[in-house]
Amino acid sequence: MKTIVAVTFQNKKTIFEHAGKCRNYLIYTIKDAVIESKKLLELTKEETLHSFFHDENNLKNNILLEVDIILTKGIGNGAIDKLARYGVICYKIEESDPDIAINKLINGTLEALSPVSHKRSGCNCNCGEKHFHYN
Repeated sequence: MKTIVAVTFQNKKTIFEHAGKCRNYLIYTIKDAVIESKKLLELTKEETLHSFFHDENNLKNNILLEVDIILTKGIGNGAIDKLARYGVICYKIEESDPDIAINKLINGTLEALSPVSHKRSGCNCNCGEKHFHYN
């Protein structure tokens, strides 16, 4: 099974703090706990999550809705809830390096801060919303 992960990457160096305004994302395709591909996705201002959240009728056309997971340093509860309705799990994380974050995600050691969407992942581990469960 493939998992597609988008990581906010505005400055093309570190994980960005504002998912809604982010225009650059690293897109990782993971299959069987191995990174198959990594590519840069560059969005226009009109394609950002912030723009689409203000016109949710267009949200279903956003390319970020094709990912399974978004990793970011900053995102609000409302955005997390909206994305969860479309099957996208969001994790607010402290890690700054995207490659390290992805490897921790794969290994099950990535720590996420609240708010976290467990709606799609089905987490029932009573983990207090601190860890992502990839496997």
